[in-house]
Amino acid sequence: MKACYHIFILILSFVDAYSQIQIDRVEVDNFQSSMRGLYFVNDTVAWASGSGGVYMKTTNNKDWLADTIPGGSYLDFRDVHAFDDEKAIVMSSGDGCLIYRTVDGGENWSKVYENLEKEFFFDGMDFWDEKSGIAYSDPVNGKLYIIRTTDGGKSWKSIKSLPNTLKNEAGFAASGTGIVCKGDSTIWIATGGGEKARVFKSTNRGYSWQVFNTPMRAGKESGIYSMAFFDEWNGIIVGGNYLDSLNTKGSCAVTSDGGETWKLISTNGPRGYRSCVAASDQFAISVGRTGIDITSDNGYYWMPLSNEGYYSCVLKGGKGWLTGRNGKLAKVTIKQN
Repeated sequence: MKACYHIFILILSFVDAYSQIQIDRVEVDNFQSSMRGLYFVNDTVAWASGSGGVYMKTTNNKDWLADTIPGGSYLDFRDVHAFDDEKAIVMSSGDGCLIYRTVDGGENWSKVYENLEKEFFFDGMDFWDEKSGIAYSDPVNGKLYIIRTTDGGKSWKSIKSLPNTLKNEAGFAASGTGIVCKGDSTIWIATGGGEKARVFKSTNRGYSWQVFNTPMRAGKESGIYSMAFFDEWNGIIVGGNYLDSLNTKGSCAVTSDGGETWKLISTNGPRGYRSCVAASDQFAISVGRTGIDITSDNGYYWMPLSNEGYYSCVLKGGKGWLTGRNGKLAKVTIKQN
């Protein structure tokens, strides 16, 4: 693996509600990949993935190592899921999909799924536990295409029980977070592009589904780009239109009933289009082209943190990470009163 060094650029926000929020920019030697996949395992271990077949890992929540998966330099790994500092899975997006798995910290990678048909465009994946997880693609023949693993990602099989999608409805691979697994068997998948931005929900690991409309901005290039749940009842969706980044219309909504109904945040919300949201404890952060925002009340009121643009974010307790284009990487620290 390639080692990295740090350049600390401190951006401090002193907000009474949140105490001190600190964002530290980190740079990695000779590293210019655009990173959209990001996963926080625990206080010290995080993984990231991106264009050029690149993956990254930190085991001390400070220093990152970056390398390329052999034979994958042409792939864009839009999502990563990790279980510890040794076991991780990366998923490519584009025409077709390849999924790789490592059990030795990235020293070796095994190809565990391959689908090169051009109609498939995978958007994200998530897991309930170390064995069971799901990944999803844009619709094929009018239905979302979903694959599932029950052996920790060693093998994947498609599931059949899927509701129909609307015309032009699809997912977004902006940060791999249009899908969330929670508890033992609950899953949500977010969509956009159609006449309605919707949430697909299953409480039995995808064997049956319900579909709920949201008040998010709908239509071409619009919809839900990311979602995060504090628990099985309270969640946040963000998005909008990435071609209209400053427009706040329909860019954030919240639920308190497990995603069946959604309340649009029309004032004091994120400042425009957002590609990712992450939640932990009482806090959530959202990122996009126009900056970073934070909330401490389940998404009903947001405060601006920075105008710096990022693709993805993760948050666990008072720690987090942000990734963006051309190797952009930053550490988030929330120091509470």
